[in-house]
Amino acid sequence: MKKIISRRYFIIAFLLVIADQKFSVLVLRSDLVTGLSDFGYYLSDMMLNFLVVLFTLIAMIWSGKWQKINSRKFKGSYLFYSFLALLAFVAWNFVTFFLFPPTRNEISYQHAAPTFTGATAFLMYFFYPVIAGPIFEDMIYRGLVMTALEKGKKWGLDVLGSAILFGILHISSHGWVLTDFFVYMGGGLIFAVLFRVTKSIYWPIGLHIVYNGIGQILMLLH
Repeated sequence: MKKIISRRYFIIAFLLVIADQKFSVLVLRSDLVTGLSDFGYYLSDMMLNFLVVLFTLIAMIWSGKWQKINSRKFKGSYLFYSFLALLAFVAWNFVTFFLFPPTRNEISYQHAAPTFTGATAFLMYFFYPVIAGPIFEDMIYRGLVMTALEKGKKWGLDVLGSAILFGILHISSHGWVLTDFFVYMGGGLIFAVLFRVTKSIYWPIGLHIVYNGIGQILMLLH
């Protein structure tokens, strides 16, 4: 029975990752969104992603995986690991800044940002990139993917698979640029390792929120 659930869970996880990568893109490029305001467009994108995350949570609860990664227990060592992960991000950003050109994802956001006003500004400067986005991404690419690949844990397949899919997520809508992929895959590795050592979804989510929050503040101050 456990093998059947595990096999089905892997298939469901595979389908949910595809849905996360493609569902909102296909809908938002269709005639269904014709006439939407900027706020309506970005809110629709967020809600479509939320649906995928909702099904992700249901799948993890059904399989028993959620109960294993839902620990809210605080440990000083986990806080220390999170601080080390943040330092790793600083180092990785320093390296990629000098080695690689700006990512197309980053350039696209910077071009769109000056057009954000009113409720759209709140949604796209703060709520989506700093709060909702990190929660959505970690639920899928750490929680779902890494538990689906846990049988390959001793070979690091859970960490590697999570990082690769996280990298693909951030380049698939803006062109398959290899340097962009390495930038985001590196970040995905850091989040995945933190999830592995803490065994709790909340630590990578917390780090992701802090990291993106710092990035948004620096962009606004620039």
